[in-house]
This record gives sequence, C-alpha cells and structure tokens, in this order.
Amino acid sequence: MLPRIAVFLALGLGCFSISSAQPLANPIATRQIGTPNAFPMAIYKNIKVQDLNQILTDSFVESGFTLLAAKKDADSATVFRFSYPVDKNGKYGVVIFGFKVDGTVVNGRCMNCFLRWGKIQDETDIGKFPWMVQYDLSSRLYPDIDQAYSSIKNKSLNYLDPQRGFDYKNAWGGERNRWTYDNSYVKVKLPDLKREWVRALTDSGFILLRDSNPAADASDSVVDFSFPIDSDKPGGVVYSIQFRSQFDADGLCYPCEASPWYDPYQTLPPAGLSAMPGRLTLASRFEAGLNSAYEQIKASTERNLRPRTQFTRPPKYVPPGSPRPPPVPMVVT
Repeated sequence: MLPRIAVFLALGLGCFSISSAQPLANPIATRQIGTPNAFPMAIYKNIKVQDLNQILTDSFVESGFTLLAAKKDADSATVFRFSYPVDKNGKYGVVIFGFKVDGTVVNGRCMNCFLRWGKIQDETDIGKFPWMVQYDLSSRLYPDIDQAYSSIKNKSLNYLDPQRGFDYKNAWGGERNRWTYDNSYVKVKLPDLKREWVRALTDSGFILLRDSNPAADASDSVVDFSFPIDSDKPGGVVYSIQFRSQFDADGLCYPCEASPWYDPYQTLPPAGLSAMPGRLTLASRFEAGLNSAYEQIKASTERNLRPRTQFTRPPKYVPPGSPRPPPVPMVVT
C-alpha cells in the first residue's frame, strides 16, 4: 500500500498553511490558501445539493485528484476526501486533500451552503521527503488546486451569493525557494559550489575565516568571512554563507541551498583616531564589495540554479554597526 499523508482541508476555520518554526522538519515550499478567518470561501443558494457536490467532485478530478470519499460527518456536513500523487512515479505515495460543505438544506436544495476554508494536517510528514520531491510536489499541487477552484467558480456562478462572491486567490505565483534570499543549486559538487562563492567574496575584498564543515557531503555548513574595517588593524564585519545540502546518487547537489547570514547591528571593534577615515567609508566599501561579489557569483553559478528559479540577493543593508533598533512591544488584546 502506498504511504499516505493526511492533508486535510476541513474548509472550516484557519487557513491552508504550514508552520516554518522548524524548517528542516516541515515542508520547505508551501503556499497559503485563503485567509485565517471564519468566513467561507463561497456561499451557495438555490442549487441542488447533488448538483453542487457533482461540481466540486468533477472540478478536483479534472485537475488531477482522485475522489476517495464524500460522506456526512456528525454535524451533517459533507466531507470530501481526494488523493493527489506526491510524485509522478508513485514512489512516495499520495497526499490526502479534503474539504467540507455545510449549511442549511431544504428538500435537497441549498438555502445557504458554505464552502469553507481549511488547513493542512500532518504537515511534518511532507517535510520528511527529499527537498526536490517537495519542490516538485509544490509545483504541481498548488497550480492544480488553483485550477480546481477556478473550475468550481466558473461552473457555479449562477448560484453564488453575490455579496460574498467566490473569495479565492491563486496560491501558485511561481517557483520559489525555502528562504527569501536563498539560491538553490543542482548538478554541481558542493566543494565546487563553495569555491565559487569564496572566490567571488575574496575577490571583492572579503577575507575567508573558516568553513565549519568542509566535507564534500556536508548536510549543513557555514562559511564565515570578514570585511576589513581598518586596513592596519585586525577584525572586521562578519558575513557568512550557510549551505544546507542534499545529494543525488552521484554525490551532486540535489539541491544545495546557499543562504546569507549577516547581522548589520553587530558590534564593531573600537576605532582609534587613525582609523576614522576607514570608518567613514566602511558602509560604501562594504556595499560595493557585496555588489561585486554577488554579480560574480551570479555569473559563475547561475547555470546550476534549481530549475524554474532565478538568482537572488539580499536588498541593501543598513550601514554596518548601526544601533540595534529597540524590540517591538507585544500588543496585548
């Protein structure tokens, strides 16, 4: 029997979302469907329940899902459950996708039937799959969910409550990586990838400090650099690149993900009078060094980016050593 992941959209309270508190344990590429409120996606009036159920079922089946069940629960709501393949070859089984419709029915016809928002359950099971499997699942699942709901809307327009309408926005907006400024690479050896990053940064004025794990198959490693503050003194602005990696059978990145780690509010070494000119130009030199490094990295590594992704870099930082802003007070309601 194929393994299953219970992805249950109860289309009730909450939203289609996955926690990112533990990025390695949870799915790495997820989308939100809906908004976290109690309002339904749509309200239907004067449509036969049988016809509405058929529209919902057909729309998901036509979008690549397989109907498993459509049953009443203890509250007389109809719960639909569909399966969706995790991968095209069937190696990783299926996810289970469900939704619920409830409301007021008279003589088999909806007076007010509510198609409700939902959530994912057992999301940590998805996070156990190889990252590339998760990325592939994301690139198929969300467009197919969008297509299913688009079909539902088009087929049911005549029965929608005009004031509520059909409150759905597409979840799929294109490929993206796990972290906002990640660059994700495939079909390259990790040491070769690191070498390109190190070369670009050192060519741009940074000094290599250490690699926390130089092994060719390191699953997690951090490469630290220092950008000189004063030409005649040790110490500098610390800038790091973290590499999180998985590999294919040939030992190539599948993928290796490079993420910048930098604290612009870090405490800088004290400056003497002779160092003041260097401090005055630090921000401009640091930003120019980063610009040069990232342009070189893009040119030398772009060919190995994960399919359908683009090279990214962080936006301009505040000047190094800026005062750390005060913490935002918690709002008590």
